[in-house]
Amino acid sequence: MRSGFIRRSYPTADPDPPQPTPFPTIPIRLVPEPPNHTPTAADTASEKRNANDCFYEAWDKFLAIQPKRAKTASRLARMLEAEKQAVDETPGDGLQVRENAAKSWQEAADECKAKVTAIADECKRLNRKYVDYQFDLEAGPYTLQDLRGGYPRAVMRDDGSIEPPPWVKRVEDIFDKPQFFIDGAAPTDIHQGSSGDCWFLAALMAISAKRNLVEKLCVARDEMVGVYGFVFYRDREWVYEVIDDKLFLKVGDDDDLAIVRDWNRENKKGRYIWYDEDKLTNLLQRGGEALYFSHCKSSETWLPLIEKAYAKLHGDYAAVEGGFASEGIEDLTGGVGVVINPEDIMDKERFWREQLSQVNEKYLFGGGSQRNSSKGVVGGHAYAVLRAWEDGRPSIVAITQPMGKLWTPMMMKNLGHTFGNDGVFWMNYKDFLKHFPSINRVRLFDDKQGTWQIAQQWTCVNVPWTVDYLDTTFEVEIDKKGPVVFVLSQPDDRYFRGLEGHFLYSLHFRVYKAGGKNGHWLVRSLHNSGADAQSTRSVSAEIEDLEPGKYVVLVKLTGTRFGEASTQQENILNYAVSRKEKLLDVGRRLDYAVTKGDLRGMEKAVKEQAKVDERLVERERLKKARASKQEELKRSRLRKKRIDDDIGEKRKAFAIAKRAKAKEKKQQRKKAQDDDCVARAADDKDVPPKKDDVSPLSEPKSDKSTADAETGESGKSKASDNTPPSEPEAPRSATDTQVDSKTDTDTATKQLSKLVLKDNQDTASEDSPVSPLGASDEEYDSSSKPPEELSDNDFDWDSDIDGPVDAIGDDDDDETNPKNEIFADDPWNALCVLGLRVYSLDSEAKVKVVKGEHGS
Repeated sequence: MRSGFIRRSYPTADPDPPQPTPFPTIPIRLVPEPPNHTPTAADTASEKRNANDCFYEAWDKFLAIQPKRAKTASRLARMLEAEKQAVDETPGDGLQVRENAAKSWQEAADECKAKVTAIADECKRLNRKYVDYQFDLEAGPYTLQDLRGGYPRAVMRDDGSIEPPPWVKRVEDIFDKPQFFIDGAAPTDIHQGSSGDCWFLAALMAISAKRNLVEKLCVARDEMVGVYGFVFYRDREWVYEVIDDKLFLKVGDDDDLAIVRDWNRENKKGRYIWYDEDKLTNLLQRGGEALYFSHCKSSETWLPLIEKAYAKLHGDYAAVEGGFASEGIEDLTGGVGVVINPEDIMDKERFWREQLSQVNEKYLFGGGSQRNSSKGVVGGHAYAVLRAWEDGRPSIVAITQPMGKLWTPMMMKNLGHTFGNDGVFWMNYKDFLKHFPSINRVRLFDDKQGTWQIAQQWTCVNVPWTVDYLDTTFEVEIDKKGPVVFVLSQPDDRYFRGLEGHFLYSLHFRVYKAGGKNGHWLVRSLHNSGADAQSTRSVSAEIEDLEPGKYVVLVKLTGTRFGEASTQQENILNYAVSRKEKLLDVGRRLDYAVTKGDLRGMEKAVKEQAKVDERLVERERLKKARASKQEELKRSRLRKKRIDDDIGEKRKAFAIAKRAKAKEKKQQRKKAQDDDCVARAADDKDVPPKKDDVSPLSEPKSDKSTADAETGESGKSKASDNTPPSEPEAPRSATDTQVDSKTDTDTATKQLSKLVLKDNQDTASEDSPVSPLGASDEEYDSSSKPPEELSDNDFDWDSDIDGPVDAIGDDDDDETNPKNEIFADDPWNALCVLGLRVYSLDSEAKVKVVKGEHGS
């Protein structure tokens, strides 16, 4: 059951760490005040987010200023280098492992024993106790406070301030006769202190019910030197931690103590009683009750030391608050944990027969109670199932305080039960299903024959925004029929809090028979390692009799992004100076965790792919712009040609019309001349003929005179036509234009008086010869339109090209531009490290990853 706050939550911004309560100067054994952390600009979400939430870009910059030796000298750094080498030797962009289930534990145990022996030998030579400087409780809040500044609930006051443990002492200074075990570990030894890790203590209770499991955790110790080595299961492998025997106390040597009678809580007054302060302090600092965190009810020390080692494994005491008993049992046994809802159990008797009745054999069980207290069960608390007993039918399970009416002398004798305040009680099976809405179950793989084999493959995938099965798959090959357990997992974010980033993933998978005809899956993931499906660290499925063959595992990841949460880059920048050592420790743990899936290579590939995509987008934009420009130029040429052709046709038609009009005018002038000649002839009857019958005009008329005469006869026609003739008029013959020089002057004057003279300017414009092809646009009425007004109906329309040339590359119109995406300033960039483990009885079982396009 999850206790305390939710393990992984995303506030709108990283909260400021609580301020410590000030107290006077004290000796060295008191934990000093935690340093105040002043939030920087990176503490809050900026208006424009980083384009990517990638770990290594900022992490490499942080490590760049370290000396070369500092990067490889620590044990974790050496493990990291070995992990990188193993990943490089594995095909498929991730770590690949195939081994016996007990092999990894044995290797970690041997290495832990060797380190404890070396430390003990050195300390004995120097005649000094061991001090774990990597997790020194006296060095400040480092061991209590996580990277973000959070503290365990035990040190928090109601007003938001903190009150850290006031003192630190060694085991031998706390207990009169300290003993690691007294007749082995037992569930009744466990007592929760002020911390919120009841889920972990419930896990310890569960494994302590199965003999020797706790002993497998502590593989080496030297109580005289004060050094202890423990082995835990983390991210699908066994790892060890070595600690000293210093523990936090509730009371310090310099505390101002008082004994008061009749204390009034409202007025905060009472009657003080005299006492010996030294004796009282010594009394309050002795025994398990003096410890600040968890303790055994006897003088045993295994519980607080395991709790300390587990806190060191995850970085600090704050990291172990809140969780699920199933995940705790996984970390202590290497099994596979699931959470079962009793309402989903179809056959309750079958569940009892096949699973719950095999507690402490094939499975370990725990339970999470309802939020509200009911029937003596503490609400929202974690419990462990210690035993199951039946009398011909499902009966009762051992959990906590008994209900007296169920007991009979025969039952008490069979179960070896005695009444007392040992924290163990028995509950009816039906009541157990009713009062525990979540059942934590862990399948064990520590059979005596050691036949269980593990094949696993890690990788890193690009999680798409839309939820669907990835194109990256796992292929599993089984050569032997038998039980198989599939587990899909991601790194446990408990030990790198503060560097999680702003993405959260939930997992799901399906298993198909390769080449199957019906296309139906064989099994799918129905079990989560914790009750919170959104942030679970693993999902699993079991098949008890899987046939040999090849199988395909399809994976689906649901990514949830908390946009206001700080990214990994922002947190690294924020804590690089103020919390350098803590950042170094947490960052190395994260680096080691994600190296299994080759996150560095994936981030590099994503970065390179982004550059390629950017170049492709730019290339497509330029191609579209060029094609659009070429099409526009082509259309401009076609428009110009069409206009020129139209103008030429109109000019040609205009020239023909002009010639026809000129011919008509010529005919009209000829007719007018003929009429004039007839009129003159009539007038000449009254005049005697002259010598040689010569015309009255003795000299030929000029062209201008002729034009004036024509104007007088046809002025009305010419006034209505403002266009000049298309060609000059032919000269008149001598017979038409000359008269006898001896004509009477009076007769000539009479004839000339009949002519109507026109203005010189108009006559000149009328007579100006103009070529039809040389006429300007103003000389004729053309219906041709400018290019922008022409219709494009005679062109093929292309929607990808025919936008305005200026719009090419516009952010609003270019569909390939990231600014048109949902995450404009903060693109979706979800990378998840995950691995598939397969437990089977087949030593030749294989798992490999088949990468999809772009790693998704």
